[in-house]
Amino acid sequence: MNVKLICLPHAGGSASRYHRWRALLPAHLDVVPLELNGRGDRVSEPLYASFAEALDDLTHRTLPLLATGHPFVLFGHSMGAYLALELERRLESLGLQARHLYLSGRGSPRYRDVLGAPVSALDDARLLSELAAFGGLPASLAEHDLMSTLFLPVIRADFRLLEDGAATADETVPVRSPLTVLNGEDDDTANAVCHADWLRISSSVVDFRMYSGGHFFIDENLHSITQLIAART
Repeated sequence: MNVKLICLPHAGGSASRYHRWRALLPAHLDVVPLELNGRGDRVSEPLYASFAEALDDLTHRTLPLLATGHPFVLFGHSMGAYLALELERRLESLGLQARHLYLSGRGSPRYRDVLGAPVSALDDARLLSELAAFGGLPASLAEHDLMSTLFLPVIRADFRLLEDGAATADETVPVRSPLTVLNGEDDDTANAVCHADWLRISSSVVDFRMYSGGHFFIDENLHSITQLIAART
């Protein structure tokens, strides 16, 4: 039976980044990029007003994928990893469980303020500067003013989402699924990986993997990461 690989994007990003994974993974892995409101093919839909709204929407769109009893795994990068962990908590409360969680670009299961201040306190120039400082601004955006302008409302909404999640979600609830935590060796947001926090968050096995690169290390290590997922799924 095929396994659904449900993928969640980073802050400011689109699930379309996962489309190319299909050519790198074996046929039994069905890559399902889960798009968020306000981007990609859902660009006309309003950005989420709260973390609860986002989690409800993701749950509503995930459940039909699992209705036939297909096994599934979750992958998320950065904000996507935070969302994937919360989505797994919700699914487990409904009697479902991922075969594996791959959580990328996060040093801790808790939200860490990487901007130095609430996003609402930062003007556009400061926000772009803070994102660039920790490697959270893709080069394609940093080099094009128009792209940065289009990107800013989405990234602001996403950081508000993360801040709301930290304030309203119980980040200590453990999951039953095994975890693989992937990070970049030069990622300042994850260079002090909180092993103890991750070990507490799963009642199963937790594996830690480090790769060369910064916050977007998955781009330069895509083949080895997809090979890891294929071997374990």
